[in-house]
Amino acid sequence: MWWFSRNILYSASLLIGLALAGCTLEPLYKSGSETADFLQNIKLDAPKDRDSYVLYNRLAERLDGGQGTRYLLSITPRKSEARAGIAADGRAQRKIVTGFADYSIVQITDGKEVQSGSVKAFTGYAQSASNVAILAASNDAYDRLMIQLADKILDALILIQAQVQAQP
Repeated sequence: MWWFSRNILYSASLLIGLALAGCTLEPLYKSGSETADFLQNIKLDAPKDRDSYVLYNRLAERLDGGQGTRYLLSITPRKSEARAGIAADGRAQRKIVTGFADYSIVQITDGKEVQSGSVKAFTGYAQSASNVAILAASNDAYDRLMIQLADKILDALILIQAQVQAQP
């Protein structure tokens, strides 16, 4: 009887797949879409430090900033660390890293700020290994944090796209 249940599951999966294939869902970033056109008109401000560089690289995957850019995106990342998982001897076993990124979109032609905002993310890393392992874990945590912030900024840009493009 187990083969009967499996056949029903396969049939249901096939029907759901066919139903989704027939709907009019389109990729958000497809070439020629309003979102893709908007993101291609944004140039990134140059990175200033290691964290900004990781953030810049993540955003550069989606933002073109080539010929004819209309907007400049400036980002100022900030971060803080807090001890967590305190051992009996008072040493921190984990660190929680919280990051903020203030961003602003400025029209290149007249320098007018079109939109600004701030995003927040957090991550953590273990401190219970050797100094080299702690340093590697710390660098990895900061990289993950900057990637999270970049993804949140990209989400915010997509959400405000219509509002920004409606402005003269």
